[in-house]
Amino acid sequence: MNQEEIESIEEKTGIMLPESYKQVLLNYPKELLGTEAEDFGLLNDAEVIIEENNEVRGNGYFGEAWPERYFIIGQNGCGDYYVINHENQEFSVGLACHEEMACNPYAANLAEFISKYLNEIK
Repeated sequence: MNQEEIESIEEKTGIMLPESYKQVLLNYPKELLGTEAEDFGLLNDAEVIIEENNEVRGNGYFGEAWPERYFIIGQNGCGDYYVINHENQEFSVGLACHEEMACNPYAANLAEFISKYLNEIK
């Protein structure tokens, strides 16, 4: 992804992304390149990121209002989203679970996210 695409995400969602997440997008993890992560777990397409975030902000999440602080960075394919709190500067990931209607900690940093995600898709 490039800087213009990141600016488009911010403009079309109305959310200023934390620098830590911008760096992930600009330097997409090589361990995830060529895996399904690019289309699911750690989205690598600006238009899909915009669509996912605007969808839940406009229409809610399984009948509930979407918390403003959460920004979708991926999904697990079962209706749950990998999210960051865009108000935080550190990169950590939560899992918004539609069954529990809760967001639970998933990974404290990018390395942990990559490791857990790769183990789940094996």
